[in-house]
Amino acid sequence: MPVSDTQVRHLHDMAVCHMACFPKSLSSRLGIGYVTKTLEWFLVSPNRFLYHINVDDNVAGYCGGFVPQKFGDGSSSGMLQYAFNQAIAGLVLHPWLLLHPEVRQQYKFLWLNVKRKFTGKLIPLGGPTADPGKPSHVGLVVIGVHPQYRGSGVARLLADEFDKRALTFDRHELVLSVKSNNHRAINAYKKFGWKILKEQQKTFVMHKMI
Repeated sequence: MPVSDTQVRHLHDMAVCHMACFPKSLSSRLGIGYVTKTLEWFLVSPNRFLYHINVDDNVAGYCGGFVPQKFGDGSSSGMLQYAFNQAIAGLVLHPWLLLHPEVRQQYKFLWLNVKRKFTGKLIPLGGPTADPGKPSHVGLVVIGVHPQYRGSGVARLLADEFDKRALTFDRHELVLSVKSNNHRAINAYKKFGWKILKEQQKTFVMHKMI
């Protein structure tokens, strides 16, 4: 099962895979247009990467990473801002999602972006003004294996490839965030050498040294 660099033409099929992996996630509920656009975010900057594995012409799994350029860089806010139009379209079609906990946490961010549409002013993605230096890690942002291919070794291939790609940036620490009640994912990460670094509200920060 070869690993392939993701290109724009693959994004729709990858979004289909994502929605099969996480059918109840907010991103999936916002629709395939939103998912596709957030995945495109990985392709527009050299400090991000996205790859996938095809089996029988289907995307069996995918993974995306992010190399922060300064302290405070956030992949979640960056992806949401990049796919803002698609997020609004999804909320218009499914207005009840405005009450979703993850959306409620982003009310301020959404309002700032609405203002940006009228003023034309860019919205900073966060982070302190005084940067003490660049972070030394690579963030694992997204990873998923289609339910049809779980247990086939796809997850291991994706995880091993992530380690290799991190090393191409000369980074030796990997970091991810996972919901603390996602025991299946946490156990899988531990199997691949990750350890819990700290606990935050409803999430664990995990890391791995390579």
